[in-house]
Amino acid sequence: MSEPKIPIPLELEPDEKVILVGKRHWIELLQSGFVFLVIGVITAAIALFRAAGGALLIMREGVARPLTDPVNIALFTLLLILVALWARGESKKQRRKDTPWRNPDALYLLAIFVLGLAIWFRSVGGELIVIDPTYSRAGDVINIVLSVTTLLMLAAVAYLYNDWRNDVLIVTNRRVIYDEETMFIRHVRQQILIDDIQQVNVRADTYQATLFGYGKIIIRSFSPRTLEFDFAAKPRDIEKAIMDQVRNLRRRQEPDLLRALIEDQVYGNKQPQISSPSVQVRTQRFPIPALYPPNPEIFPDRIVWRPSWVYVLIQLFRPLSGFALTMFVLAVLVQFNLIDGVAVTLLVFAALLSFGAWGWWIREALIHDNYILTRTDIIDIDRRPLGPENSRRAQLSAIQNISFDVSFVERLLGLGTVVIETGGAAGGKFTFDHVPDPRGVQATINDYLTDFRKHEKERQLRDTLTLLKQYDLVQREHGEKMDRASFEKAVEELIGRSLSKQSPENNRSMSPNGVADARTEVETHLRRMARLARRRAAIRALRERMRRRNHEQPS
Repeated sequence: MSEPKIPIPLELEPDEKVILVGKRHWIELLQSGFVFLVIGVITAAIALFRAAGGALLIMREGVARPLTDPVNIALFTLLLILVALWARGESKKQRRKDTPWRNPDALYLLAIFVLGLAIWFRSVGGELIVIDPTYSRAGDVINIVLSVTTLLMLAAVAYLYNDWRNDVLIVTNRRVIYDEETMFIRHVRQQILIDDIQQVNVRADTYQATLFGYGKIIIRSFSPRTLEFDFAAKPRDIEKAIMDQVRNLRRRQEPDLLRALIEDQVYGNKQPQISSPSVQVRTQRFPIPALYPPNPEIFPDRIVWRPSWVYVLIQLFRPLSGFALTMFVLAVLVQFNLIDGVAVTLLVFAALLSFGAWGWWIREALIHDNYILTRTDIIDIDRRPLGPENSRRAQLSAIQNISFDVSFVERLLGLGTVVIETGGAAGGKFTFDHVPDPRGVQATINDYLTDFRKHEKERQLRDTLTLLKQYDLVQREHGEKMDRASFEKAVEELIGRSLSKQSPENNRSMSPNGVADARTEVETHLRRMARLARRRAAIRALRERMRRRNHEQPS
């Protein structure tokens, strides 16, 4: 079975595969674009009607129509129906004290008056609707405005369609990714690791949702973080795909990891070391390396990001434009002989000094705004020129969500902002502002987070194994458990004592019956030891339970 086609660029890890691509239901597109579509259809119909020579309320000279005209008969019949409905309402005293526009009496009377006026107008030679090429107004201002309005409405519908098509929920065997792209505005991507998913809910609590088969997917993690995907098509299939991956991952993780640790910790069979997580970022280099270091800088123990040098140049535009404006003003003053050469030299030197210091300050502030990722922590260091520094640090275990936000301009420049939400004592947001290749930054942090959590589980299981080993040693010290050598030695001693008790006169010690009696005595003794061990274990467990109960009772 081939993998579903991904409609967006997505960097997958070597062992990651796409399970399902969820999309929004067409009802969401219909709701968002209905008004624009209706306006476009109406303006297009009016423009075509006017271009074909359509006109309303045209009076024909010398033309008279009797009341028996088919159109007049239809209008008169409709008028009688309205009069009957109004009279029926009057007879039942159903008048409402309301505003005139919401009062049924006023609406009935207005409709009756309009129909009567239409019948009279046609009877004296008028036409309600006329299509005559002589009235064609295809190129007048009104038709141009109507045509432009139609095109704008259709463009709005096309924009909404593109926005609807690009919103997807991707389920892989490692994570769930929600990608929302608004063309020309921004691009937001959120994700939750499969290992962090606690539950998946589907909300389809309206008759429309049940009838058309859409719903809202709510994915909750072990942290307060949730991921919501509204107007999801086939929500039950998405829910099943996510929960299948959650169950498969947890069913596969625990036994493999526990077996590897037992082989390592108990039997001394060292498992091969897992390599460092991959770095899925493209290094950005400034044309003059001496002016700006590679971004990111990759060291054996850490990765260091900075704002992109493109963003630095944008920030340097202010001092550069200020210096250029100053030079222009000085040139104008020199052209009109309003300033002498000495003053120009001094002003140029002052401008170089002030604007150069301003540019140096901006460059130093941005080049020392570092975002650091290690195997255990994320660090945000904001160091100002000449010394002041502010830093924040959080363990990778505190990360609850990783997303990136890219506007239209930032996408053209190849940079964006990565937002890392954390909980616990270090709660808050870490923002990697204006870094190059934000998708790669997000993928790299995700790899490091996965590696950290895997090793964290290994540490917890290693502690459990250490506890079991100590418990085994204590059991041996109290005689509740013996290793194989001690057990075989004890059995030999018991058999020897049993045989030595036999009467040497009848040589029973060497007879088969004597051996059988010895074995029976050994088995009886071993059963007795087992019963004593079980009794001691039960007494110890009962004492522990009573101690906990006394400890939990309020004083």
